[in-house]
Amino acid sequence: MEPMAGMDNRRAIAALLFIAASTNAMDVYSALNSSPWTAESFGGNPAKADACRGYVRHAIGVSTFYTVGAGIIGRSWWPVVGGALANVYMFWLYERALARADESGSQTWGD
Repeated sequence: MEPMAGMDNRRAIAALLFIAASTNAMDVYSALNSSPWTAESFGGNPAKADACRGYVRHAIGVSTFYTVGAGIIGRSWWPVVGGALANVYMFWLYERALARADESGSQTWGD
């Protein structure tokens, strides 16, 4: 049996839009910001933590623009849902990394 057997084209496209939007959001974070591990390594410096948060806000804005656009073009909420879930996760991940950096005081590779 084929994985999509019996599934109409609209549902298959919605699934693809969900995955594409989720992946797009992750791609935007990697293009605009360093990794959460890097944030955890350097985020003990308040200026660097603020810069990281600024890029997280940019990533949220850019990925939201594209996922909402995909939703409008595709006439589906699934890209918006996928992008929103990815944004919530990434926001949480970066905030956790920055909190860990603040707790440890990590500001450089040697910390």
